[in-house]
Amino acid sequence: MADSREGVVGADPDTYRQEEGAELRQALGEGPLLAQGPMGTLLMSEPGGEQIPPVAWNLYEPVVVERLHALYAASGADILITNSFQANERALAHDEIYASVREANALSVRLARKAGARFVLGSIGPNGIDWLKRDSPEFRHARAAYREQISALLVEGASGIMLETVTSLRVLEPALAAAADIAAGMPICVSFAVNEQGDLLLDGTPLEAAVLFAEKRGAASVGVNCCSLETADKMVPRLLSSALTPVSVRPNADDPERDDDGVLVWHEDPEAFARAARSWIDAGVRLLGACCGTTPLTTCALRDVIDEA
Repeated sequence: MADSREGVVGADPDTYRQEEGAELRQALGEGPLLAQGPMGTLLMSEPGGEQIPPVAWNLYEPVVVERLHALYAASGADILITNSFQANERALAHDEIYASVREANALSVRLARKAGARFVLGSIGPNGIDWLKRDSPEFRHARAAYREQISALLVEGASGIMLETVTSLRVLEPALAAAADIAAGMPICVSFAVNEQGDLLLDGTPLEAAVLFAEKRGAASVGVNCCSLETADKMVPRLLSSALTPVSVRPNADDPERDDDGVLVWHEDPEAFARAARSWIDAGVRLLGACCGTTPLTTCALRDVIDEA
């Protein structure tokens, strides 16, 4: 059997922040922890930002990324999430970003680390590689692509990995297989994107089944992100009743609109997030945050709720 780290340059678990990973795992169990809000929303609000892929900022305007992480850290985030959601080979090629997967992901960790938060989670989104059979070149390709990104984030110093906006089990299975290959016990958090009924967006898997699937394959935390506050409220009791691991909730600010100048605008409501967060903390949610359309204003509001709990 081939070495599971074959083709992953520098994938040496001895270089990972193992003690910090163990500390994060313990902290998730105790909670509540506060994760930073979205990078993409803030980057899009920069001049010309809607035309620039988020990952490109790591390479060409790193000072901006560092500044945004620092804003979230100053707003009270315990966990910073790297600007690497689409820092995979296919997305980099599509966006004509001429950097290696390792370079793009390593930079994202360095920039988050400079802000000085307690923990840094390496963000990984769906990589778009489709497969039908586990024993197929397509599955192996998807697994290798996730492995490359996970390795780059952990070697550079991420405290753990956040597989986020997971829309189907076909997205998740090769990602968790890749984590099993090389994560060496570092925490792997999984966050699902669901519809109002609580089914994964692409394959319709019920949330409870998705939670079981993830936990059986080593997830250290499960949750939802990029859904509405109303949907998150419905999902919290379902998550808590089905999960054996700490639960995370990071809703968005609903769908954006274009203003008269054609600029994309979200209607952020930090107080609505704060009201919801109080009930989630009381119910047992261990990781809180906010997704698309929110800013450090919402992070501040959530920090106040956690500090009052």
